[in-house]
Amino acid sequence: MELGEGTEGVIKYIYDELHGFIPLNELEIKLIDTPTFQRLRRVKQLAQAWYVYPGAVHTRFSHSLGAFMVASEIGSKLVREGLLTSDEAEILKVSALLHDIGHTPYSHALEEFFSRRYGLSHEEIGKWVIEEDPYITEVLSDYGIDPKEVSASIQGLHKCVAINELLSSDVDVDRLDYLPRDALHTGVAYGLIDKDRIVHTLTIDEYGYVAIPTKSIQAIESFYIARLHMYRAVYYHKTITAYQILMSKIYELMIKELNTSELIQPYVSPEGIRESIRDGTFYLWDDYLVCSAMYDVLRKEIGSELLRKLINSYVNRRGYRVVYEAVNFGSWEDNGKYEELFREVTEVLSRRLNNEFEATVFYSFIPIFSGEEVIRVLVGRESIPIRDYQASIVKDLPEVMYVFRVYALDPVRSEVSSLLRSTLSIK
Repeated sequence: MELGEGTEGVIKYIYDELHGFIPLNELEIKLIDTPTFQRLRRVKQLAQAWYVYPGAVHTRFSHSLGAFMVASEIGSKLVREGLLTSDEAEILKVSALLHDIGHTPYSHALEEFFSRRYGLSHEEIGKWVIEEDPYITEVLSDYGIDPKEVSASIQGLHKCVAINELLSSDVDVDRLDYLPRDALHTGVAYGLIDKDRIVHTLTIDEYGYVAIPTKSIQAIESFYIARLHMYRAVYYHKTITAYQILMSKIYELMIKELNTSELIQPYVSPEGIRESIRDGTFYLWDDYLVCSAMYDVLRKEIGSELLRKLINSYVNRRGYRVVYEAVNFGSWEDNGKYEELFREVTEVLSRRLNNEFEATVFYSFIPIFSGEEVIRVLVGRESIPIRDYQASIVKDLPEVMYVFRVYALDPVRSEVSSLLRSTLSIK
């Protein structure tokens, strides 16, 4: 791959609250200036987290720049050490910049609906954007970069293993930015990590895997523990999760009732989303469009009474509240009993309540560390997964965090609580 002229010299800086000045070359500036990338200014990084942490209003735009900055630092270091080529480093940087380009409005809140209904993830949408969006593909092609190589990198399919791991693994450029960034904006101190220590000691072993030397063990251990605490305090906070679920259900009901309405067309199906990408209108699908559609439902009194009730609950912070909660740590083997409980509670609620929107069951299992994606530790010239390194406390961490909750709107909370106690003997 030969990059076009103007990709080497820095010609602009953007100031970031976390990383300071971020240097950009011509290629990167043109990508950032596309309507598709500018859309990320209007998509909140933490969806409904600002309902709990008022300062959590930062965006996917700033996070994408931050992940790009971390990738730039790592890429430059590895190029100096002869472990990556300059072309590979450029692919790493561009891929980091575009890694969240396919996020839905309100991030994971709407993605939950599209994943549940269609099996559609933001990674798949991102692949479509990078390969088919006219603004993004034009810039990449002008600088001799194959859009499919970028999308392959983000999917973990690049021929260079290190690029895949730096973009998607336990310790990747994504997490190295969002943990401290989210901690900063929520005020939760648990997400503080020694990012500089990790970035400046990270290397590639003789087989092409990303690894860290033993002298950085404490920084990596702190990273894993910080991520675990952020799962509990922010990412799976009971109230934040409640409003993400509520937003997901509101959008589901709007699609069901207003499918042909211009309020949310064409962003109602995978086909509609992909067509908007191809015709260059995907950039209009942001938090503001969804919020405007909800306000129009209330103002014009369209849709069902139930839909307006849910939107009013969301707008006025009168959403789902926890009726039952179990947050536990364990192994992958525990998954079966939680799945069975999920099915049982869902069936009881569907039989006894008027509609599926009055109460809901939430179940998620969160890996504390991944299998093949776990960071490796250099021992001599070879590396081993940190879980196998006896001198690290990471080996003693649980495999999975399980979160099981039953949520209900206020009018049916008492009824749902009684159902759980009498039918399932949940105390």
